[in-house]
Amino acid sequence: MALVAGEYKFTCSDCQGDGSVQSIGTDGELYWDQCDDCLGAGSVDVDEQDAAERIDLGQTPLRTPPTSELHSGPLKDELDQWFNFLCARNEESSPPANIMIGYVYGFAEAMLLADRQELAREKMDLLIRAAEEFKGHPGFPGRQ
Repeated sequence: MALVAGEYKFTCSDCQGDGSVQSIGTDGELYWDQCDDCLGAGSVDVDEQDAAERIDLGQTPLRTPPTSELHSGPLKDELDQWFNFLCARNEESSPPANIMIGYVYGFAEAMLLADRQELAREKMDLLIRAAEEFKGHPGFPGRQ
């Protein structure tokens, strides 16, 4: 199930991600029952406000909303285009540069989220320079 903007997924606090909790029956015996909070899934989806409280308490989300829904625009589209092109050419590059490409892309995305477009543009320029090796490729996003 895909999350919509504003939803986060966390490990269930009641069952610690197990999906079941130990209860005391009417006869005083302990037994395992399905967790009521997560309905046995081991995780819960929460909104941004609840997520912020959980993060403040030290919990780490299992999933967060897709960043593409949190920021978009021409610069983000161009960044994605160069990144996707380089990822597809990774095996052809010498040496394969997927770690650095991922680092540069992640940094540029973080700068877009922080509304620091100039720094995002600088990182995207690094991707463009890396792509120059494949300038003759038919899928090259820039000018041939």
